[in-house]
Amino acid sequence: MLYFHSTDVERQRIFRHAFAEKLPDLRFVTGEDAFDPAEVDYLFTWLPLDFSDFTRLKVVFSVSAGVDQFAALPPHIPLVRMVDPNNVQKVSEYVLMACLGLLRELPTYVEGQASHTWAPRLPKMLKDTTIGILGLGETGATASRMLHGLGANVIGWSRSQKSIEGIRCVAGEAGLETLLQQAQIIVCLLPLTAETRGILNAGFFARMQDGAGLVQVGRGPHCVIEDLAAALASGKIGGAFMDVFDEEPLPAEHTGWNLPRTIITPHVAGRIDNHQAVENIARNIKRHRNGEELLWLVDRERGY
Repeated sequence: MLYFHSTDVERQRIFRHAFAEKLPDLRFVTGEDAFDPAEVDYLFTWLPLDFSDFTRLKVVFSVSAGVDQFAALPPHIPLVRMVDPNNVQKVSEYVLMACLGLLRELPTYVEGQASHTWAPRLPKMLKDTTIGILGLGETGATASRMLHGLGANVIGWSRSQKSIEGIRCVAGEAGLETLLQQAQIIVCLLPLTAETRGILNAGFFARMQDGAGLVQVGRGPHCVIEDLAAALASGKIGGAFMDVFDEEPLPAEHTGWNLPRTIITPHVAGRIDNHQAVENIARNIKRHRNGEELLWLVDRERGY
């Protein structure tokens, strides 16, 4: 049995039909169906839940590439992240949009439109801009190449040293300091781990160039929102694009809504294609049944 844990009715419909074609012998259930959790073999979910009732659980499939929400999953149960080349392209295009928006000071102009203020600024160009990418996984590497291809000077930072043609790759604390000192725009594409939780904090912002921009498309808990608000209010950060938050949907009273010179989007930088998700899961279930190694398995110690 495969349990799809989601409130997205349209996705439930699509997945029910698709899995019936791909794995006709596998029962597909959602929260709308009557079923016994103790009979669930495979779980497909974005949201964390109480795993204690799923006594027969063999594999958990994450709806997204992010998997930090599964900290309570028993370590002996394999966790598989979602991989979708189209989603990598979608997120990379969002990063490009956001970097261009910050470069041309779109957040400031949006505020000016709201207040009926006509205040033109001197346009800047990518060829004169250094962009720092935090995280050089598949998406970070793709976004780096895309920006470099349009003329930007790109510095990429990762925990371990990487090599990407045309991109200056740095690592470790010394590498991060170099990036912070030189980048006019910083993009967060890190996985969420114990080391990266809260990395976008007051100390981090203080080390950035004065007036630099921030693009946050990593994970909500990367950013200490109160510290970001202070950095924006002081002008230390010139503007921001924020696609992820520690609480989603963003509550009406959340500080995020009132960040100055900030464009907020509702976690839409990317979205896994439904048919790709079905293809990935069906392929892995077949491999599991055949005793083969699972694809895109998460290293539970590293967190990605």
